[in-house]
Amino acid sequence: MTDLRGWGLPEQHLLPDAVVAFVDGELSSVAHERASAHIQRCGFCAFETYTQQQARAAVRTAAAPTASASLLDRLGAIPQEVDLPSAPDGLAITEDGQFVAVQRTDKPAFGSGPVLGSSRPLGSNGWFSGRRARQGAGVVVSGMLLGALAFTSPESDAPASPSVPQNARAVFATTP
Repeated sequence: MTDLRGWGLPEQHLLPDAVVAFVDGELSSVAHERASAHIQRCGFCAFETYTQQQARAAVRTAAAPTASASLLDRLGAIPQEVDLPSAPDGLAITEDGQFVAVQRTDKPAFGSGPVLGSSRPLGSNGWFSGRRARQGAGVVVSGMLLGALAFTSPESDAPASPSVPQNARAVFATTP
């Protein structure tokens, strides 16, 4: 059963980060007092605190991990023995080790084209202008009008949908 506090809210357990901070002594004095009072009342949080203290003690008394000499030798040989992939297109490395972008000479540089607005307007020549364009626009408009007329036909001409009896039920069969 939960213990109701102050405004009738149930007591909450300490978050795992709060338990670790409590064990490591990283809480402020007020927060430490509140956590300590909660741990005295809550068996679950008391057990969590105890297991965190045991884990902390085990880590502090453990020896530093060591790596074998052969592993360290193999790791040290990686820069000399491993084939590294080539540099990506458009990038290079300078003598001092910095990445730089390489401009391709077979393509014109960005911004070297005609000035914006100096070319002919779209539709001033080609098949977008003239008689074909007017005929195409007429076909599109007439198709839209015929489509609109087809969807707005009177409902009296529409065939009646078959009625479903009130006592009709769906039956689902299962196969063993």
